[in-house]
Amino acid sequence: MKKNKILTAMLVFAAIGSCAHAENFAKQTLQATLPAYVDIQAQEGVLKENIDPATGQLSNAFNSVFKIRSNDNLDLYLRAETIADTKGAVDGFFQKGDTVYVILGHTTVKPNEAAIADIKSGNATPENNQNAIAYPVTGVQLSGKYTKEPVFVQDKARYEFSVEQGETVATTTISPNVDQSTYSYRDKAGNYEAYIILTDTTT
Repeated sequence: MKKNKILTAMLVFAAIGSCAHAENFAKQTLQATLPAYVDIQAQEGVLKENIDPATGQLSNAFNSVFKIRSNDNLDLYLRAETIADTKGAVDGFFQKGDTVYVILGHTTVKPNEAAIADIKSGNATPENNQNAIAYPVTGVQLSGKYTKEPVFVQDKARYEFSVEQGETVATTTISPNVDQSTYSYRDKAGNYEAYIILTDTTT
């Protein structure tokens, strides 16, 4: 009987000893970095109009629309390109007084660089800017998530604005009212165009 009690006590002590060990563990951290990201999509807008041959007026205003989706605050840049005959793409936006303009160039008989320079000079005459026609930009409107309204930076020939996390729509409206100093019978019949580009890079 005495032996049974001693054996029972030994078993109890053994059980207690097996539960009293120090805690042993290790920890690892899983970490992933999400960079700032922007998705810019061209949306359906008013991108094709007719030019009245008697006046140079467009049949309606142009509307260029982009949708921006961003996961962070980002700076964006809106610029235009006009194609010159020898130089290729040149800045299509320019400012005269308080008004920003966009230059449309003939697609097959491209304007030369001097014609585009004449339009940007502020003293344009139609005989010096054949096959390039300018129209006023009436505004760049933002809706949705943004932190800075569009501002035209003249020395960089572009609009700059900022968006925050979420979705923003940017709409650029071009007036149908032609700059009369850039239009005459000297402008060849055919298609005229400019490219509107929205980007998150400065180059």
